[in-house]
Amino acid sequence: MRTPFLSAALLLSFAAAQDTGLYDPAPPADSAFVRVLNAPTATLGSKSVTAEKGAASAYVVIPQGELTAKLGTVSGKLKVEAGNFYSVALQGSKLVLLKDEGAENRAKAVLTIYNLSKTASVDLKTADGKTAVVTGVKPGESGSRAVNGITVTLAAFSGTRHLGSIKELKLERGNAYALVLTDSGLTITQSATKTK
Repeated sequence: MRTPFLSAALLLSFAAAQDTGLYDPAPPADSAFVRVLNAPTATLGSKSVTAEKGAASAYVVIPQGELTAKLGTVSGKLKVEAGNFYSVALQGSKLVLLKDEGAENRAKAVLTIYNLSKTASVDLKTADGKTAVVTGVKPGESGSRAVNGITVTLAAFSGTRHLGSIKELKLERGNAYALVLTDSGLTITQSATKTK
C-alpha cells in the first residue's frame, strides 16, 4: 500500500530538484555553440573565454547570427547558425571560423585536427605513418573522422616529415577530440560538446 505514495513522493522530490537548479537550463532554440582555439585571451560577444596554448576552450552558448569575436588583439565579425558547433582560431592576422563535427554516432569517437601552423598540408596518421586518419588539411582548416574506440598513438605529418605526436591516446566512444597543430607542435583536448 505504500508504493503509490512513495512513487508520488519521489516524483515530487525530482520536480523540486529540477526547480532548484539540479540541472542546467536548456539553451535557447536559436543557440549556436562556439569555442576558441589556442587563445589565452579571447571574447565571444560579451563572454570571456580562454584556451591554453595549443588547446581548445569549452563551448560557449551564442545566439545565432552575427558574432563579434576577439582573440588577442585581433577582432572581427563572424556568422553562426543555430544548432551548430564552431571553433574560432587566429590564422596569421585574421580570424577563421571552423564548423565542428559533433559526436552524433555514439558508437564512434570523433577526431578533428586543426591546422593552425604554416605547414601547407597536414596528414593525421598512426605514429608509424602506415594508417591515414585525416589527410590534406591546409592552414586555417580542419578535418574530421569518426573512429572506433581504441588506444592509439597518433602523429601529424607533412609528407614524411613528422610534426608532432600524441602518445597512447584513449579514444572513447561518443566523445570528440580536438587535435591542434601549431608551429610548436601537436596538442589535444577532449571536446565532447562541453558547453558553458
